[in-house]
Parts: sequence; C-alpha cells; structure tokens
Amino acid sequence: MELSPQNLVKLDRSKKIAVLVGTILLVCAAYVWLFFLPTRARISELDGRLGKLLDQKAEQEAIAQNLQTFKQEYERLESSLRAAMSQLPNKKEIPTLLENISNLGRESGLELPLFRPGLEQPKEFYAEVPIDIKLVGPFQNMLAFYYSVGELPRIVNITELTVERAKGDSSPPVLEASCKALTYKFLEEAERAQAAEKSQKQKQKKRNTSAQEE
Repeated sequence: MELSPQNLVKLDRSKKIAVLVGTILLVCAAYVWLFFLPTRARISELDGRLGKLLDQKAEQEAIAQNLQTFKQEYERLESSLRAAMSQLPNKKEIPTLLENISNLGRESGLELPLFRPGLEQPKEFYAEVPIDIKLVGPFQNMLAFYYSVGELPRIVNITELTVERAKGDSSPPVLEASCKALTYKFLEEAERAQAAEKSQKQKQKKRNTSAQEE
C-alpha cells in the first residue's frame, strides 16, 4: 500500500502509531549516522589535539621558567667542550706533539732506541694516535719523563708499561722501559667523512665475506 496522506488517515490507531514510531526511528538513525557520529569523532580529534597543545604549553612554560638555568648549563657544556677540544691537536699539530714527546725523553737524560708512531684509529670526531716507545736510563730520569708527559697541554696517556733492569752493571742501575703513548687528534670534516667511508667499506666487506662463508 502506498503511503500517502489519504492512506495514512484511513489507517487504524495502532498502525498510525507504528508508522510514527518507524518514522521517528528512521529520523534518529539518520541523525546519528550523518551528524552525531561525525561530530563526536571530530570532538574526540579536537580533544586529542587540545591535550597535545596543553602538554606543549606546559613544557614551554617549564622551559621559560628555567630558561636561565638552561642557559647556564649550555654555557657550562660549551666551555667544557672547548676545553676538551683544545687538548686535541689537529692534523698539522701532530708532528710537533710527537717531536715534543721525543724531546722530553732526551731532555730527561734518557736514550730512545725506539720511538715509532703507529696507524691512526679514527673514532667519531677524533682519532687515536699510538706511539711505541722504548726508554733506557736511570729510574729517576724515567719518572721525570713520565711526569713531563703528564704536564703536556695535550692529552697523552701512557699504557702497556713494562720496566726491567738493563743488562750489565752500572751505578745507578740502568732500566729499560717499553710503553705505548696514546694521544688523540681532532678530525676535520673531510677526515671524518673519509674515515666514515672507509669504515662503511670495511663493514660491507665483512658482510660479503660472511655471506660467502654461509
């Protein structure tokens, strides 16, 4: 039966109520689907954005309140970095540093039968420069040498130290000491790029070797 005003008027009371309830439910479903659900999703999205903005606002307020503290900490770290960098010689200064270490041995009255710089070992922004050293002389002279090395403005660490008495009789006793002096060199940008490229090639070579063995 076609639903028209004339036909609706002819329906009995129960059917009229059923049609009215169905119409109301249809309108409510359309409202929920077309308006309520999209609006609720939009509100939820805006609530999430509002929460993030409030968190950012609180974080920025905390930074603003502690801005002076942050500035002081930044300046302290900058000063520490400059002090550390000043102890790392660059490429041009390394020969002078090596010569200074060698001269300290002779000035301390020691013989240096071995003074051999090794291959540099690149790290992130610096490289380790190992030096194999052999010293011959009295105990007190050796102490003077190691003390003088420790007083250098550049970082020089002494490792792998072995000391034994030299052959023959002498007064005072003559000692032979072997050690490795480890100093550090600041890598310039081009050197860092070169070291990174070399490291990448070595890793790739290892991966290829492992793949072939498998």
